[in-house]
Amino acid sequence: MKVKGLILALLLEASAMLSPVSVSAAEPIKVRFGVDSHVFSTQYWVAKEKGFFEKRGIAPEISVYSYGIDTINAALLDQVDFAEGYDFAILSRLSGGDLKIISYIQHIKAEANQVVARDGITRPEELAGKKIGVQKATQNEYVVHKYLARFGLEGKVTKVGFTSNPEIFAAFDRGDIQATIFNSTFLEKALKIKGVKVINTQADIPHAGKGFALVTGKFHNAHPEVTRKVLEALDESTRFILSNPKEAADIIFKTVKIPRDVLLDDLQEKNILLDIHFTQDEYRQLRDIGEYSVKNNLIRGGYNLDDHILLEPLRSVLPQKVSVVQGKK
Repeated sequence: MKVKGLILALLLEASAMLSPVSVSAAEPIKVRFGVDSHVFSTQYWVAKEKGFFEKRGIAPEISVYSYGIDTINAALLDQVDFAEGYDFAILSRLSGGDLKIISYIQHIKAEANQVVARDGITRPEELAGKKIGVQKATQNEYVVHKYLARFGLEGKVTKVGFTSNPEIFAAFDRGDIQATIFNSTFLEKALKIKGVKVINTQADIPHAGKGFALVTGKFHNAHPEVTRKVLEALDESTRFILSNPKEAADIIFKTVKIPRDVLLDDLQEKNILLDIHFTQDEYRQLRDIGEYSVKNNLIRGGYNLDDHILLEPLRSVLPQKVSVVQGKK
């Protein structure tokens, strides 16, 4: 009996010694997110502020960049693990590294993206010989190309590239450019400039870009379970935003300083459409934009779209949100 008691005591002591190891193993995993400086970052900030990442064992580190394309570049440079971007921006970088598209996350409806012009311009035809501001390397570059082609203006309008919305607004305010495309906060500011008119929307092209979440292949291969947890957190965040738009607007004002009333109006008017899913419509849009962009020398080819679509994580946690017959299964 004394021997059994000694063995039991030794086992209990060993268990106590091992317990710190098990606690350490449960420590949160640091995950680096790249987000843009505007409404595209909403789901990520709300997930962080409401603890949706934390309760899934994720310690989020969020870095802010001007546009989604900048977060993609950061992912390719191994500065972040997860990025976000609109269709054209993503496609322009697929040949540059191992990026995986894991879900649609949001987009701004076409009507909310408005072509604003100044200096007496009231019709697209009057843009001939003028300058239009373009967000370099973003989906806006694709939109402007389609817009000019739609109205027979390709080659007749000078495209001036910028690296941030504040830069574009400042140039527009000074009169250095005569037109650009704005939504949300910057649209509101632009319309306060004397003589500025809305002459079109993206619905007139027609085109509505779609935004997606991405993960690096390197990170996913090392932590596939984290990719699934990130999608769960973003889905919970999305549902929270739709049910609590006022609190969501407060969070975004605190984090990226977008005026509460502007974002709240966009959410309530459904100018911003949010969800976590991937359907045939998303696959078709990515494919069609890629083919058009390569054909028109907007981006280089050299990638296989299916190799960059990763749906297993989304299908495993939200199977009802995946309905696609083409693309990586």
